This record gives sequence, C-alpha cells and structure tokens, in this order.
Amino acid sequence: MESQTASSNQMIPSNDWTQNVNNWNQQPMNYNSMNNIPESSVTQKPPSFNNAMIGGDSSKFSPNFVASQPLQYQYPSSSSQQQFQSFNSMNMPVSTQTSLKQVDDKLNNQMSSLSLNNDSMNNQNQLFNQQPKLYPTDNNFQSKTFSDASYPSYNLSNTTVGRTDSINHQSVSSKSNQQFQQSLVTDSGQQMQSNSQQPSNLKSSIPHQQNIPTQNIAPPIPVPQHNNFGYDGQPIAKQLQSQPLSTNSWNSGASSQIPSTNNYDQQNGSYYHNFPTPNAYQNPGQIPSSGPIGSMNTQYNYQQQSMFNNNRYPPPPMLSNNQMSSTGGMSSGLGSGQFSPMAQQQQNKLDPEAMPSVVQVLNEDKSKFESNNNVLFCTSIPAAIPPQVTTILDNENQIIQDGGSASPIFLRPTIYQVPVNEDNLKISDIPFGTVIKPFDDQEVERKIYVPISPSEIIRCNRCKAYMNPYNRFIDGGRRFQCSLCHHLTEVSPSYFSDLDHIGQRLDKHQRPELCLGSYEFIATEEYCRNSVSNNRRPHLIFACELTETSKPILNILTKNLIEIIKNFPRDPSNPEAPPPMFGFLTYNSKIQIYDILNNGHAHVVCDLSMPFSPMNTFLIDPLIHMDKIENFLLNLPHLYANEELDMQTILGPVIEAALMSTQVDVNNWINQCLINKIVNDQQQNITYETIPAGKIYLFHCTLPTFGDAETPGRLKQRWAHSPDEIRKLLGTDKEKTVLAPDLNKYYIQLGQKCVTDYASGVELFLFPSKSNGTFLDIATLGELVRLTGTGSIFKFYNDFSEAFLTDLKYSLFSSYAFDCVLKVRTSTGIRPHDYIGNFYSRSLNDIECAAINTNTNFCIEFKYDDKLQEDEHVVIQAGILYTSLSGQRRVRIHNIALASCQQIGDVYRNSCCDTIVNLMARNAVYNLRNGNKTIQQTKESIVNRVINIFTAYRKHCAQPGSSLGQLILPETLKILPMYICGLLKCDAIDGGPEMTPDDKAFAQLKLIGSSVSMSQLFLYPKLTKIEYENENEDSELKYLHIRCSGYKLNTPAMAYVLENGFYIILMLTTSGCTNLKFLKGLFGPNVDSVTKIQIDQPLPHLLTPESLSINKFFRKIENDRKCSYKVHIIRQGIDKSESVFRSFLYEDQKMITRSVGESKLEGLSYVDLLCHLHKEIRAQIN
Repeated sequence: MESQTASSNQMIPSNDWTQNVNNWNQQPMNYNSMNNIPESSVTQKPPSFNNAMIGGDSSKFSPNFVASQPLQYQYPSSSSQQQFQSFNSMNMPVSTQTSLKQVDDKLNNQMSSLSLNNDSMNNQNQLFNQQPKLYPTDNNFQSKTFSDASYPSYNLSNTTVGRTDSINHQSVSSKSNQQFQQSLVTDSGQQMQSNSQQPSNLKSSIPHQQNIPTQNIAPPIPVPQHNNFGYDGQPIAKQLQSQPLSTNSWNSGASSQIPSTNNYDQQNGSYYHNFPTPNAYQNPGQIPSSGPIGSMNTQYNYQQQSMFNNNRYPPPPMLSNNQMSSTGGMSSGLGSGQFSPMAQQQQNKLDPEAMPSVVQVLNEDKSKFESNNNVLFCTSIPAAIPPQVTTILDNENQIIQDGGSASPIFLRPTIYQVPVNEDNLKISDIPFGTVIKPFDDQEVERKIYVPISPSEIIRCNRCKAYMNPYNRFIDGGRRFQCSLCHHLTEVSPSYFSDLDHIGQRLDKHQRPELCLGSYEFIATEEYCRNSVSNNRRPHLIFACELTETSKPILNILTKNLIEIIKNFPRDPSNPEAPPPMFGFLTYNSKIQIYDILNNGHAHVVCDLSMPFSPMNTFLIDPLIHMDKIENFLLNLPHLYANEELDMQTILGPVIEAALMSTQVDVNNWINQCLINKIVNDQQQNITYETIPAGKIYLFHCTLPTFGDAETPGRLKQRWAHSPDEIRKLLGTDKEKTVLAPDLNKYYIQLGQKCVTDYASGVELFLFPSKSNGTFLDIATLGELVRLTGTGSIFKFYNDFSEAFLTDLKYSLFSSYAFDCVLKVRTSTGIRPHDYIGNFYSRSLNDIECAAINTNTNFCIEFKYDDKLQEDEHVVIQAGILYTSLSGQRRVRIHNIALASCQQIGDVYRNSCCDTIVNLMARNAVYNLRNGNKTIQQTKESIVNRVINIFTAYRKHCAQPGSSLGQLILPETLKILPMYICGLLKCDAIDGGPEMTPDDKAFAQLKLIGSSVSMSQLFLYPKLTKIEYENENEDSELKYLHIRCSGYKLNTPAMAYVLENGFYIILMLTTSGCTNLKFLKGLFGPNVDSVTKIQIDQPLPHLLTPESLSINKFFRKIENDRKCSYKVHIIRQGIDKSESVFRSFLYEDQKMITRSVGESKLEGLSYVDLLCHLHKEIRAQIN
C-alpha cells in the first residue's frame, strides 16, 4: 500500500547522523583523499551499466579470461618443459567429482570397456604429480589445488572410494579384495601419505619440474577500526573509501572466483570504481601468489591441461578394481567433485567419509573468510556470493560492510548471475528467487545500523521504484534514469546536485540512497493509513488463559513481566522515544479485561458473539504508571488462588475483544479527531480514523471447546478414534484429513481481520499436557499467526519456567515493525511470481503483515516476462512500509544488483546452495500443507527437480567424453544431495506415527517461515563431539563439529550434542559415563555412577570447569538461534530414547515405521540417495 506520488515535504530524524550531515555540508569534500588508493583508480571512468556509472573502467584493468580463447602457459626454461593443450570453448570449469556405489550388474558391464591397466595408471599418476600447478590470468578464481576439492580414499573390503585423476572402471578381478591407500596432493605439490606408504618401485616418466615463480599481490587497503557498525560519524564516504581490497569486490558477477564468460564482465570488468587496479595478472606466464588479500584468504586455481589424448587426469598409483574415479569436468570456480557408482557385490559398502561433507564445506567457507579485521565481507556491485550463514553466525564480532548491495543478512538470492535467456534457466531447473529478511536482530543489539536518509522520497515516475545506487543521473543532474525500467524522471529542485567529472553526484556519499544497498526514509502522510502521520506508539497485549490447568503459567508470567516491561528495549533508530503501550486480560468461558488505571478493575465480557467492552482506559503507559502495573501483576494471581476455575475455555472472541478495546482507548488521541479541510471552497468537519498497530500474546493450554455450534472460534476433536489410530495416518496420503485447518474458516478470517482492520499480530504460547495427550489443533490455530505475519508459535510440554521465559523475552525484544506492506520490484524482463512465508495478501503484488519481528523472512520466486539485456544488471528492490516501535512511519529499502550472463555454466557457478534448499523446502511443505500434493508426490517432485538440475549440468557443463559411470556435481551444489536427503526425512514431510498431529503441524509451520540458517539446521542437524583436549587432569573440554552420521559415534568422546532446531540432545557416551571427572564435573560431586544421573531434570549449573563450559556452549547456541532449547539427556546403551537421537542422523538410513508401498525414496541414506540420483541421471542422458 504505497503512494503513487512522492511528496517534497521532509521529516528529518533527530539523530546524530543528521548533525553529521550538516557538518559535512559545511566542509568541502575531497573526493580523491582515499587512503592508499592510487589517483588513477579514483579518477578512472567506470563502465556503463546501461549508461549508468557503476563499476570500473574495463580498459583500466587486466582483461578477464575468456573460455573460448586459446590459453597457453609458459614454463621456466627446463628440459622438462611441457606445452599443455589449450582449452576450447567447450571446456567448462572443474566440477566436483566423486564416485559412488551402484549395485547394478548391468552398469558394471557397460563400464568394463573403460578400464585401464594398473601400470598405465601408475605412470600417468607420477606424471600428474610432478606437473606444476597452473593458474589462469584472471583474478576471479579461487586457489584450490586438485586435492582441495577431493576426498581421500579409504580401505574397504572390496572397494576404495576417493578422489582419483582419471576414469578407471575396471572389471572385478582377484585384486578387488586388496586394500589400497590414495596419496593426497597438497598445494605445494608434495604428497601426504595415508595410513600406508606408497610403493617404492614407482618411477616418474618425466623429470621433476621446477617451481614456477610467483608474483606478490599488493597489500590490502586498511579498514578503519572505528567503523564497528558499518556506519558511523562520517559513514558513507569513509565506508566506501576504506573498504578492504577483497576478491569479491573485483569479481565480475560474483563470488565464484572464476572467469565469467558473459560479454558484460569481459568488457566492463565490474570492478568497484573506488578500488585500485589489481596487478596480479599482468603476465599470462606468471602465477600469482595465493596469500591473503584483504579480509579473505584469496586463492586462485584453474584446471590443469591434460597431456593425454583423452584430456583427463591420470590416476594415482595402485588403484583397486571397481574404484571410483574422477576427471576434470567443468570448472566451477571452487573446485569440483564427482562420484561414480560401480557395479558392486551386495555386501560391499562405500565409505561415507568419501562423500561430499557439509561439515567440510562449512569449515572451508569459514577459513576462506577468516581475517583479523572487523569486516567479514563487503558487498559489491554486482553482488558476489556471500559467506555461508554459519560463517556469519560464527563471526558475530565482525560486520558485513555495505558496498552498494544489500547485506546477505537482508537479501540472499538463489543465483548471483541471472541468465539473459529464460531457456537456460528452464534447462537448469534451478529456482530463481530470493529470501528477504527485512530486519535483523543485530539491529536490536546495536551491531548494525540501517541509516535513515534525511532526503525526501524520490521515486521513478513509471515503475515507482525508490531512488537507489544504480540510477544514472544525466543532463547535469536534472534527470535520472531508473535502473529498473530505464524511464527518465525529472529531479526536484530540492534534490538537485551537480555532477562531477565522471557523472557522479557531488553529494553521493552524503545520501545513503545513492551509495548503500539498505537505507530508510521517513514516510510522509500519503504513506500512512488515512493520511495520518502522527500514529501513537504500538501496543502489546498479554492474554492468559484462566483455568485450573493454566494456573502455573499465570503465576510465572505475572512474576516475570514486571522486570521485562521495565527493561523493554526502545526503537533502535529512535532510542529516546517511549516504549509501547501495554494491556492485560484473562479468559476462560468469559473474558476479563483489566482497567489498571482504575485499581485493576476487571470488565467481564459474557456476550461472545459481540465481545466488546466500552472501557476506554485499557492501555497503559509504563513510563507514567509503572507502579500501577507492578501492583496489578503482583496481585493478579491472588485474585483467583482460592477460586475453582473453569475447565473449558474460548479463544477467538478473546482476540476480538482485546483488539476492539484498543480502538476506543483514550490514548488514541488521533482517533475521531476533527480535521478542518476545505472542500468545494467550504469548510467541513471530517472524521479521520487511524488504526493503532501492535501485537497480542496468547498463553493457552486447552482446546477452545466452550459453547455451542454458534460460539465463535469453538473447536472440537475432529475424530472419534483413539490418538494411536490417528497417528497411524501421519506419513500417509490420508494425513491431510488430520493436518488440514478446520473447515470452519473462522480463524482464517480472524487472521485476515487482524491485518486489515486491527493491524495487530498474534503470537501463541501453547502449553499442552504431554501426559494426557492434549490436542490443541495447531493446524487450525497456526493460520492465525501465519496470516498476521509473526508465524510465531511456541510449544512447551509441562515446562513453565526457564525455557518459556527465555522465548518470551526473545519474542518481545525482537518485535520491530507493525502494520507492514512489502513490495518487491525488479528489472524489466522479470517479475515476482510466487511468495512463500507468513503474511496475508489482498493482491498479487503486495504482501501485508500486521506485525513482524527480526526473524521474519519471506521467500519470493521470480518469473521471466521478456529477454534480459546482457550488458545490464538485474536489479531487485524490496521496499517495506512499516510503523516502528516508537510509532514512526518509515519506508525501508533493500537493493541488490545481479550480473547477467548467457552461459548456463555461469548460473551453476554462481548458485547459492543454502538459499536454493530453503526455497525448495518451503515450496514442498507449502504444497503438502495445502493438500496440493501427497507425501509421495512431494518427495518425487523434490528428487526429480534435483535430478533435472544435475542432468542439465552433466549435459551442458561437464567435460565432453566424461563416462556415464560418473556422477558429476557442480562445486557450488555438491552438498545439495545431502540437504535433500535431510528434507526427505525431516518431520515436516516424513513425520509418521512417532509424532502427534500437533507436532507435525508445528514442524510444518516452522519450516514454512524458516530463515536460511534455520532451514539449514532443520535439514542437517548439527552434531558436536565433546572430549578433553588431552589426558591431563586440568585439561579443558573441546568441541568438534562432525558429520551427522552414526559411524562418527564410534570415536572416543565424552558426549555428543545434537541440535536439530527444535531441541538439544546430550548423549553421554560409554566413555563419558565411566569417567568420574566428567560425571562429577557435569552433574555434581554426588554423581559417581551413571545410574545416579537424573535425566528428567535440567542440566545443573555448577562452578566446575565441565559445567561452565557445556552451559556456555548451550547459551551460545540459544543466542545464535534466538530461541530456547530444552536439553534432553541420554545415556548411550542404556536409555531407549537413544533411537530418537539416531533418527536425526540424516546421513544414515532411516527406520520406517509405516507402510510405504512401492516407494523407492523412503528412508534412503545419503549414499543410497546419491546412487539413486546417478541412476536416474544416466537414464535421462541415455
């Protein structure tokens, strides 16, 4: 709901930043005073972005590598010089290649013709190991030697799995039972042996090559240490002038660190114009050093040219029969890997350690961005692939600097290079979308700051896009060209500024909207409801069930709310503003609304069909009446302590009564005010109403069954069978009869009314009784919170203490925006097509939310309308109109510019696996929950899409001549099969009779609204190994993130911690249960035996090193996830609940507890899924 015109009126925020702007205006700007930046890099003319001044002049930089041009490398003078064959246009970047098991005798016969003899392989391997490492003359490439993207081989009974260097599918022979070890090649060319030494009788077929000299890269530009928030006293100019020199800033489209093949990058370079010219690639014959650059350990690498006719790597020596092998496939920028399932005997097993590891990928990404300065990553134009979400969480003390595109915290697309032609995207079947998170909890913690622009709101006259850094000013600054629709718009006199010699506005670094990817405007009247800009601050209402079951909740809630309200946070952008208004009510079969200003008098509402109270002092200001709030909360439990309360309750009318009371509250001084307005030259009195925004918190225990069929919001048990019989339907095609919302659409309509009429969100805190199997119909009640935008349901079983209070504080303190409208605009040629998340939409273009918090995010998928222009960026702009915590109406803008491309290989190179998985998971659960697909159809749809993605990669990107016996995966998506394996097993989709209907509905709602970091956790639980650093008595505990597989539990450890997004399981190992130091340190001095551990009690907080360390570890998890976790304790080999722990080891095969018919996708292990994918890919290719 955005205005179609922009007002010239300005509302200047009263903050320090405005004062700094005034100070800057009084001082001349020196635009060439950039630290350590050569003058040439400052004055050079940037390349054209549809005639827009963005990036750097391509003529000033070394050219990018063009795949279609011959590339030759010069070696030092030596008798052993070798001339490698140049790549042709079909050679694509190196792919992740690893081999897998295929239990298929027919496959063995097909591949037997590709076998090589051992002697030939040994000679070829020696030749390969002595070849110097080659690198391209391009700065976009990350250094990884051949072994970096590989996985070491392991001794198996009949099979060795690992990274090899040639296609080697040998027939089964007597040597297949022999054990072998594969040598690893390091960056320096040295060999690191595995458990056994290599045979000494191997001789090299060529002389030893000398090391190629390297060229040092210029040191990075220092980042000022005072810029802790990415925006400070003189933020914009300094931020852009002092950015670290990092590869992602140079990268042409992005972070893949490999040469782009699109014309725009080859012509314009896409270097940010404030960066000095890189000088690492001046001579094609020289190889740059791979030392750290800026804030990243930047390395460069490219595929070696083969000396053999088949253009494949020679294999290492002593490969066993039926061994998996790999070739140089498409270079994906970060290395690549491939897997070759072979025809094996049924008893043979592949080593899961040889499969692509999620843990390894996350650790490598963390090391890649590891640095000592305070900047973790700097965004660029066009945007580069950012760090993994886990890397950002683990480096919480470092910031992501805004370099012109929005931070990946706010915007994270699925692909960072968009194909010009829609056909390429359809062929790849990679989803094109983005995850938008308008706000982040780091803003509440004051770690990041999105600036408020003092400017008036300037928008394109045609598409209504807001001013952004990608717009081009022409005609001396009197007009600007929209970066989305290319329409020319006149610049208002109040916004006019002269241009410098390169076409940039002189005040560019003084206006956030001209140089940053994220910023805000103060909204004028036309952006407010009923054109009333002076909205009162939002309200927060607490409604607690008042029955015999809920008495413990009422006692704990009233006891702790006093301190919460006293310390309630202020608006981060306006900290001097007062806190929200508060209101209180209770309910059972009636509604009690409390008038705290009048000694806490309760107005009882009995008419549930019209739950209205005429009381106009419902809301209370904590700044003025905190003493009355405190007295009321202390006395409330005593009012009902000796009364016999109802056992039945209502719910829907409670929400209506509370929100209707806010409409007539005396604090709404704007409501029903008379505004003088001239109409037809006559003065008339017109009543203007505004809708107070806010949120209501419901604390609920029982199913709302009170009343008759006419009672609003009444629910009932939807089946007459026993709970066990209903559970048997879960996981089958009939589960939709259990999980579908109630046919009476009362709560759906109430949720829509909360958005449109009351602008108030709803959050549910549910307390079902686990002993009697209480059913609360979360599938129906969940629609209430989903439509209002919060999507927040908290569920606690028989636990009304610490976990409940922690989640309540997180929820309250993350309340950030109210009465929100989100609009996504894109460049001409694409448009938003589908939205997934928690919201209500009255039109196809806008989504509305009554309230959202710092965890709220939306998933948007895009669709092509026309062919894109290759020499232009693809711009995505998300604008959200909202009311802040202080009652101020604002517009927040997030922008990102993506490079365009023509080659399908660029799409794979610049894919973001985490975002793709998030979008696929939410799509799958959304269709399943709406009844559009059955569970079996959902799983088949997921797997078929993955097959299409990898089949297209194999057809269009893999090296020609690669054997069909190899499963070739792109580097950026090599762990996609593991996430898909977890998606097929997660509770939201695969939950069966072991769950309750409420549990599964709860899991589905969580996944539909999950952020990228949470979806990653849902689909691949985090398994941590706890052990002592050494055997000394004063040794401390250490924590190691390991693969989520059962075979990892066989290593010595004190305990294992599994985090799956819903709870934490602490499993004490056999060693931990017998280690007295560990037991006493964790559970107390009286626990000297495993039988004395009280697993039903919370983990104690002691002053011992073990207790302090583990509890600190758990607090870190909760702080990262912004939610509380109940810790479940399990003793290995003793407690039956160990099976629950193992059911979340998603790399292993899952035990099926229901009938699945002829499905081939049930409970597949990671290895089995890879084999299935390979089989289907081969079938499609054939």
